[in-house]
Formats: sequence, C-alpha cells, structure tokens
Amino acid sequence: MLSFLRRIASRIKRLAVVKIQRTYVYRLSKADGWAASAPNNTNIQWEMLAPAGVGRLLDVGWFDVSEGLKRLGRGDCCYTISVDGRLAHYGWVQRSGFHCITEAAISLPIENGEFWIYHARTAEWARQRGFSKATVRRMLKDHFESGYSTGWVYAAKENKASRRSVEGAGFALAAIITALRVGGRYYRLRANNFL
Repeated sequence: MLSFLRRIASRIKRLAVVKIQRTYVYRLSKADGWAASAPNNTNIQWEMLAPAGVGRLLDVGWFDVSEGLKRLGRGDCCYTISVDGRLAHYGWVQRSGFHCITEAAISLPIENGEFWIYHARTAEWARQRGFSKATVRRMLKDHFESGYSTGWVYAAKENKASRRSVEGAGFALAAIITALRVGGRYYRLRANNFL
C-alpha cells in the first residue's frame, strides 16, 4: 500500500511542476576542424542496438521499449557500451525527418548531411567513467567519416555532466531555448540564434 501511495504522490508532484526550462543546443561541423580521436577506454564493448535488443535498455533505467522500436524503424541508431557483459551506457542518433526536442517545445527538420545525437543515458553503477564523452566521440567519428557534415546535440542547463561531455567533444553552443514547463507539457518562450 505504501508503495502505491508513493507512486501516486510522485505522479502528482510531476503534474504539479511549473518551472522555466533552458535547453542548450550545440553544433559541430566537420569543416570546423574536427579531428577523430579514439576512446582511451579499452575494456568497453561497443555495439549497435538491434531491434531484438531494445529491452536491454531497461538494464540502464526506465525506457519505453515501443518508442525504441519506432526509433529503429525510422532509421535512428543506438550506440551501446557494455562492460563485462553489463550494459553501461547508450545514446541515440537521428539522421532524417524532424527532430523533436520535447523539453524545448520545438521540432526541427534534419537537413541533408546533418544528424542529431540525443537521449543518452548511463547506468548508475557506470557513471563518472567517461562513457558519455566516448560515445559522443564515436558517433562523430562514424558519421563524419561516412559523409555527414554537421552534428547537433542538446542538454538541459542543469545537466552539467552532459554539457561537459558535449563541450569536451568539440561542440560549440549554438542556441539557448527557454520553455515553460507545466506538469508534463512544455511551451516555448524564447529561442535565440538559429531558431
């Protein structure tokens, strides 16, 4: 009974949230002088996620498996890192269509030669080991070497770890989008620079 009440209280708290959300959008162009660098952690195993493995993402934390299958179906790819057979980290790349940044209440077209890095997550036990930065660098290397010219990524202002990973990989701040969060909905208030 107590567990049920906690879940209800948590849901009410999420729905009652009213706050300003700032999303930092970053850009990196191959023409900006990007240079490939190999991840220095040799005990990790890289793997591209196949549809049959989408359920493994639950090992890192909550994930909507049906959403993962939709992403793979539209052509997105998911990079995973495992350590000693345990899934430690994953991150997604979208290369076509429109990319939706829910927290910024905006959907942007993906132009030819562009890709968006999004929804990366590290298992609690695997944090502070550089997996996020290594994954971003691997995504950049793979995409720039296969002909893509510009990578985009974003992080909430409060997510300093993600912002450090992105900036450490060479991305530069391109825009800050301000939105109002009311419960689970977002309303864009302002977007500077390119939007």
